[in-house]
Amino acid sequence: MQPFSDKFRPMSLILALLLLAGCAPEEKREYWGSLYFGIGAYLGQLDLRDGSVSLLANLGDTSIREIDGFGDEQLLLTVFGPVNHENKFRLMQYELDGNGLVTLINGRHGRYLPAPEALIYDDGAHLKARIYGGKDMEQLLIARHRFGSMVHILQVADTRIIYSIDPSETIYSFDVETRESRPLHALTAKCRIDGSLWIAAQDALLCKRMGERTEYAFVSLAGDVKGTLAIPDATPFRAVAHLDDQNALVLTEEWNAVVSGQPRVAIWIYDLHNDQMVRLAKDQSVGSHAVYSNK
Repeated sequence: MQPFSDKFRPMSLILALLLLAGCAPEEKREYWGSLYFGIGAYLGQLDLRDGSVSLLANLGDTSIREIDGFGDEQLLLTVFGPVNHENKFRLMQYELDGNGLVTLINGRHGRYLPAPEALIYDDGAHLKARIYGGKDMEQLLIARHRFGSMVHILQVADTRIIYSIDPSETIYSFDVETRESRPLHALTAKCRIDGSLWIAAQDALLCKRMGERTEYAFVSLAGDVKGTLAIPDATPFRAVAHLDDQNALVLTEEWNAVVSGQPRVAIWIYDLHNDQMVRLAKDQSVGSHAVYSNK
């Protein structure tokens, strides 16, 4: 008769192997596509596969202040620099295929809405919309404001934006089809547009909320909190892009080096499926906002 321990040794070995398999680290997720960003006079491209960066354009004495998508193969840049010996804000179109750079109009805070093909921009004292979808170009006045006021704009649908104009923190919604603008008081009580992203899959704004602890929360336009990111303290982080087809976010983290005190920036990818973060690049900035392309 076999001893008790020998009789059950094969089963114990199988159980141990199963436990080891369960404890094995998860396979590292691979991402794809690119982020387009502007830093000073430089237009750059960051590869989401490995964090490498390439230079697309150098605008010389003109700085890139904002960047947004302009259809599938173009970028919409808000730039500031000399024109006839006078510094001005301009909207410029950059073609990714041909590397062409064309000035569109004087203005800032450019946003493109694909339907009915509208260009949202600010001329320094008025928030306007140019609608190209009809027979003739139509120009709308969205809001007047004090000259030079900071304007924050975020696209939330093909025909709609939300915006706020300093010093007021009230968030408004504007639809280019209905031509209606209305305040969103419940959303204003919980969010600010600056540093926020629109997450279509959640039908919510991802915004940083200050309270007992700083957190990133998903908040609907009606002001309902739908959830938060699993980041214990979101203070040093800024959400800069949403990888919609990969269910992930790109965030930057800022801190000061211990010895030199110099500012440092790292780039992280946050997986919305499992709330896991992975650092993509260290000592690399993509500015306050970047444009994602899955190509």
